[in-house]
Amino acid sequence: MNIRTHMANRLRSRVAGAALAAGLCLAPVAASALSIDEVITLAKLDIPDDTIIKKIEKDGSVFKLAPSDILKLKKAGVSDKVIRHMMKTASRAPGAGPVEVEKKEEAPKRELTAAEKAAEEARLKEESLRLAEEQRRREEGQRKAFAGKVLKRGQDLANSGRWVESVEVFNKFVNDGVGGVPFAPDSDEAYIATYGIANALARAGLLQAAANKLLEVVRAGPEKLFFEKAFNQLRELRRTINYRPPELEDLTRFSVVAKGKEFQDSFHYFVGEFLHDFGLSTEAIPYLEKVGTKAPDYPRAQYLLGLISFQDETLDVAQKVRRASEGFQNAVIAGEETKNQGVIDLAYLSLARLAYEYRQYDAAIYYYRKISRNSPKIARAFYESGWTYFLKGDISRALGIFHALHSPYFQHQFYPELWILEATIYVQNCHVKYANAAIKRFEEDVLVLGPPLRDFLARHTRPEQFYEAIIDAVNKPKTASLPRNLISPVLQNVEFYNIYKTIKQIEAEEVKVKGQLARLGPFGQELLSKLGQLRGERIAEAGVVVQRTLRGVEKDINLYQDKLTELRLDLQEQELEEANRKIEQLENKDQQKQPDKQVESQGSVLIAGSDAMVWPFEGEFWKDEIIAYRSFLGSKCREEAQ
Repeated sequence: MNIRTHMANRLRSRVAGAALAAGLCLAPVAASALSIDEVITLAKLDIPDDTIIKKIEKDGSVFKLAPSDILKLKKAGVSDKVIRHMMKTASRAPGAGPVEVEKKEEAPKRELTAAEKAAEEARLKEESLRLAEEQRRREEGQRKAFAGKVLKRGQDLANSGRWVESVEVFNKFVNDGVGGVPFAPDSDEAYIATYGIANALARAGLLQAAANKLLEVVRAGPEKLFFEKAFNQLRELRRTINYRPPELEDLTRFSVVAKGKEFQDSFHYFVGEFLHDFGLSTEAIPYLEKVGTKAPDYPRAQYLLGLISFQDETLDVAQKVRRASEGFQNAVIAGEETKNQGVIDLAYLSLARLAYEYRQYDAAIYYYRKISRNSPKIARAFYESGWTYFLKGDISRALGIFHALHSPYFQHQFYPELWILEATIYVQNCHVKYANAAIKRFEEDVLVLGPPLRDFLARHTRPEQFYEAIIDAVNKPKTASLPRNLISPVLQNVEFYNIYKTIKQIEAEEVKVKGQLARLGPFGQELLSKLGQLRGERIAEAGVVVQRTLRGVEKDINLYQDKLTELRLDLQEQELEEANRKIEQLENKDQQKQPDKQVESQGSVLIAGSDAMVWPFEGEFWKDEIIAYRSFLGSKCREEAQ
């Protein structure tokens, strides 16, 4: 039984007892006269003064109040109006009052039948319940009015930057409760205080702590007062911090059909995005499909629907291409209407990858070139387009892109396979000299990273160690045991970046809470403990990402080292053929010699990876023209004799 139910039951008992003691109806008049204690009981039940006076008159009550009686009435809260009326009843002549007259004139009353007694008891019970309900409503109204004043006062303090005082106000309100009894955690008063604290924490920049409190408010249900407001604030916070606790799945229990269309769209997208992020793509689809075409989230909802279809292994090729293309194209169209360039670039990148997967290389290149130059995805798109040209067999553009990827514009990117790809092209076109140069660069730039990478992975075992080691390597590059090229893949990882931002946010909040710990008391200690636990969890997550990323780099280096072995075998054959060709040239006096320089002068304006030529990598010229690099390196392979 909770506090509210217990108090209501006690109140009903008190009212019923008072009503029976006061003789509210058909009992004999002499027996129904009110006593001083019964008047006090009625006053404490907030029975109106006029009602009490009418009851005194109806029952013919006569009071001869001594000074001690009057003092007792006043201390009990009986109004002066009622006390004055009680004093007037003493002036009635002895024996002339209603009581004496009725005693003399009244005929003996008959005994009530069982049915009449039952009816009377039922009426008395109904009357007592009515009085109790009136009392409950008055008390509830008073509590709500007080809670509203507390909320306004706390919010005013939070809005003025006095967040500690605001938290103190709300905590005191909940802990003091009614009559020293704290409000129950599921009470409306506790709910109001929770929202007030969440608002104060958000205003103070304690976003992680505020998000947890806002989630408590939202999880209380859509019928609650602050559901929409708390949800909107929670969603806004989630755009700033990486906040995705499993408890967000509770939102799938709620229906918001009674809310406005704008809120419905926002809610459905939020839930769909969360489910997709947690790998529950099938469950996310119904929510994303409910997002209206006029909603700001519609472009991204369509992009996610396309992405889900693209990744759905249960679909056949035709279904996958049709559904994914439809979602991405809808995202592009809607993104252009809403000027959402970020979604447009994501959709074009996904369309390019979809085409690439099914070897539609021309279509893939078309979509890669659609991505805006200022997009954070441009480096990745440029790199992937180089692979596309390579597989398409367009060595001119492939080498041009590989050359650009070696430029300062991409100095923070790490592509260990570039030299292998270039060497492969040179081998395929019988350019032994350039193939050997590319292989040498692979050995000097990439293979040398293998030993320190293996050592780093062997020296660290726990996720926390991986995270701390990477942070040290970034902050102390001169003493770092991990080369910069191996740190780059971690820093390029979006997941790591988001978790790192969260960790820094938590650390800043811990500092702020510690500075106010004395005033915040137990609440501050609890807040600090939760932040510390959250920081530990995020550091472990970041460490896992670091370990997984570096393991992937190690795997790539080993893979391309194996590829290098194959290239060397092919290169040895070409070197032998080239030696035989030179012997034939010496033996054939009529054959004209054509050195490498002549070949280059006939068409090559670019030797990707070669340091023998100077390229315009200064200023903005190369950045603006970066997609225009071409290689006109011709093939030196001799045609097979017919």
